[in-house]
Amino acid sequence: MFNSMKIFCLLILFSCSAHAIWFEGEGNAPIYKGDVEQARKLAVQDALLSLMYQGGASIRSLQIVQSGVFEAQQLSIRTNGEIHEMHLLAETIKNKKISVTITADIYSLQNCQRDGYAKTLFVGPIQLENREQAQLGGLYNIDEEISKRLFNSFHANTSKIDARYLMTRPLTSNTNSYYNIENKMLNLSRDLAAQFDVQYILFGRIEDMSSYTKSDSILGIETTSINMRNYRIQIYVIDAINKETVFRRSYATDAPWKFDFTRQFDIQSNTFWSSEYGEKINDISQKIIRDVNDALYCEATLASIVATYDNNIVINIGGKNGVRRGDKFQLIRQRYIFHQDGLSQGPLLNREKITFNVISVQSDRAILNTEKASDLANIQIRDIVTPIIKDDF
Repeated sequence: MFNSMKIFCLLILFSCSAHAIWFEGEGNAPIYKGDVEQARKLAVQDALLSLMYQGGASIRSLQIVQSGVFEAQQLSIRTNGEIHEMHLLAETIKNKKISVTITADIYSLQNCQRDGYAKTLFVGPIQLENREQAQLGGLYNIDEEISKRLFNSFHANTSKIDARYLMTRPLTSNTNSYYNIENKMLNLSRDLAAQFDVQYILFGRIEDMSSYTKSDSILGIETTSINMRNYRIQIYVIDAINKETVFRRSYATDAPWKFDFTRQFDIQSNTFWSSEYGEKINDISQKIIRDVNDALYCEATLASIVATYDNNIVINIGGKNGVRRGDKFQLIRQRYIFHQDGLSQGPLLNREKITFNVISVQSDRAILNTEKASDLANIQIRDIVTPIIKDDF
């Protein structure tokens, strides 16, 4: 394979059970018979292989997100992490040879037993905490627009999240209690998961959109003053099956507000989103996408049984989640502990020695069977199955 590789770590994006690290590398390939497209693919593959072997990245499967000219899936390479996203930075063609520079987002899987399925997500409302602050610019519907933009970005920018449903209307009453919205959504989470066929629920609140004046001075004399505007948002993700919060993070920024105080905006207009303030909000939204993707990366996929017939069960994930014929799943029983006040806590999830094989796959459904009819005894709709992780090495 062609070589010529330099590699260095650019940025540690996330550290927990999985570590996302950006690496940069170069690759080369000769151009045969004028086929630049094929040579480009080989050069990118050269860069990726060198990056993986020399940079310590290790992969069970390779998923490369289209970024300009190249897209590949499932290159079988024996390593122990995963290239999650790749961007082509530059290419040069000289003397019938192409050279490319790429940057790749690598997750170390040494401490992560990842199952490889895209996580199902309900994108819920982003509530505006103080609507009076939206008066500046007339941004009363910014909460709904943020929800829509997050939902669309999950669809456009990641293959690891299956964003299935968007809801922009508030599900809980607005309140100043910091934990109130989280607790209320936890209580609603199981019903939302059952209704919309998802495991994870994202929601949040815009906590600050206030304005202030920033002044610069020399020797105590004010020289310039700029109207500034804050933006702070809190994002939560709940695992609705386990009924627990798996992601909670606050994001904040500010930017100049270079508009007349009486100016009113259409929140969907390019005029607003191309402003410095709108661009800063967009930057935070993209960071939310990356952070949520990272946070769910090593979480276990839990699928619900939505139907049973003969010796088969039907679950609520399918081909677009990465399910394939021959995949194996294990049954999980849910049990609840009830307190004296009658309220339940849990659920407690217990793995059973009952396994199922995938025999048929649709877009968002899969049919599984079991060899023993007795294994289906007492199985109920909304029971849970989880993938059995295969160690290919």
